[in-house]
Amino acid sequence: MWSSSGKKLSGSYGTWQGQEVELDSPDPDDGMLFLIKYGGDAPGAGWLTIYDRGSFPTPGVRHSLEVPADEVTDIHSVRAMGDLGLGREIELLAEDPDGNFAAISGESLPPEERRRLVSAYGFTTFYDEPVERSSVFGWLPAEKVHGIRSEVSWRKNAPT
Repeated sequence: MWSSSGKKLSGSYGTWQGQEVELDSPDPDDGMLFLIKYGGDAPGAGWLTIYDRGSFPTPGVRHSLEVPADEVTDIHSVRAMGDLGLGREIELLAEDPDGNFAAISGESLPPEERRRLVSAYGFTTFYDEPVERSSVFGWLPAEKVHGIRSEVSWRKNAPT
């Protein structure tokens, strides 16, 4: 759950100090991982608060804490996917209280389909890139998404 108004469907997670936490990435950077908490107050001392009005679909405040990778176990990633019909797959990032989905297209979705998402549902590209060179993201009504499924991949924790 990323906020009281919606739930996250795709992301990376692990166990730190006996609690499940969200990770910025499942892959350590120089032996460190970043824990992430969206919205609300920082969970404790040492957490960095970042205000990002452009984040999608999460609230505009994010807290992060850098910890040694060997302190985090059970690292896994969840990826929720849905179908727009005719094999057109889209990643589902979150669901709002009304059942609408925050979604992002892969660049494998043909440009004409990405343009359709922009015109029909108000999707946007990253950094104002042309649709031909970017994924698009936005909110889709629940009835437009079919065949919802999720994939979980586990990362073996290697001692450092």
